[in-house]
Amino acid sequence: AVAMARPDLVLAPFLKRRIPATVWQRVPCFVVHPGPPGDQGPSALDWAVRDREAQWGVTVLQANGAFDAGPVWAHASFPMRAATKGSLYRREVTRAALQATLAVVERFAAGEREAPPLALPTLAWKPLMRQADRAIHWSHDDTATVMAKLRCADGQPGVLDALWGQACHLVDAHTASAATMAEFTDRAPGELLAVRDGALLRRTVDGGVWI
Repeated sequence: AVAMARPDLVLAPFLKRRIPATVWQRVPCFVVHPGPPGDQGPSALDWAVRDREAQWGVTVLQANGAFDAGPVWAHASFPMRAATKGSLYRREVTRAALQATLAVVERFAAGEREAPPLALPTLAWKPLMRQADRAIHWSHDDTATVMAKLRCADGQPGVLDALWGQACHLVDAHTASAATMAEFTDRAPGELLAVRDGALLRRTVDGGVWI
């Protein structure tokens, strides 16, 4: 496709595999990475949501032989919300990606061919997040931690857990109100308490969540 179209540049907004050297050595390729400068890895936003980062962002870098490690041409940041991964992608991440990508295209169109000098942090690789990294420990995870783990697994398949001895995946969580939990102060963390509109109420160490 690159040989046929002969583009001035290539934009990769959703990269799931390495751009071959026969492409990035031939034409400038810019990768839109959902993560701040220095962040590397395929589950960047998952880790940020799970660990409740206060600030996050999007980086546009030029592809080379390494994953997420090429010269940074632009980046945009935003404050994190207590929201699901999908909600953050559709709003803050999308806006930041557009802002950074347009800045790169404008620089390239103006004749720039090298990344601008930026003071960048040390590169930090974060691995693919697995179910063990999202696992809920009902005996000691507080409500905020449970919600963060469920939010970072937004969509399919959710967080692997068990109900009544059967493996299942948990999705679509909401914090239970204090008024609701006032009825269940004597119940143990992890215990199922109620059902409403297809959701289960489950006790945490300091409250409860609807799942």
